Amino acid sequence: MLPELESPRLRLRPRRLDDLDAIARLNADPQVMRHIASVDDPAMGRDAVAARSFSHVARGLGYWSVFAKEEPAAFAGYVGLIPDGEGPGEVQLSYRFAVRHWGKGYAREAAACLLSHGFETLALPKVLVTTHPRNAASLRLAQRLGFAAAPTDPQVLIGVPAVPASRLRLTREAWLRLRPPAA
Repeated sequence: MLPELESPRLRLRPRRLDDLDAIARLNADPQVMRHIASVDDPAMGRDAVAARSFSHVARGLGYWSVFAKEEPAAFAGYVGLIPDGEGPGEVQLSYRFAVRHWGKGYAREAAACLLSHGFETLALPKVLVTTHPRNAASLRLAQRLGFAAAPTDPQVLIGVPAVPASRLRLTREAWLRLRPPAA
């Protein structure tokens, strides 16, 4: 079972089945998906999301739905710590928020909260971010959290048309040294 997490302005609770419709709406928004995938990509549909949402919970990995404390019933988005590749220590930070919640600092606050859990509770050795090289907001967020450029794998593609993804890495040692503030 994944724990509930809290930051100054946000509540992060483990993803539930009743979150899947809200996630499907996120994945159907062309603005949200602009740098990720086509809105009609079957991998972004409700059934595909459901199939992968709970498969790594036994390892302490998975997705957390994010809610602003000032609007506790409104799904703002999600963050996740999910496997990245086949290696046992390879974990990726994932995040996606509804457009109406952009620019409020929620992604940074939620990601920092989840990274604290990942590095301090799960003792993950490192976390990666995979994003589109033109997704300036995602790249800025990763850098503000302390991530640094990692080697690009030309086989890891993102977007439409597909391009090699930018990869960033944050180690546990760097996190503990540079731990960003929660808000």
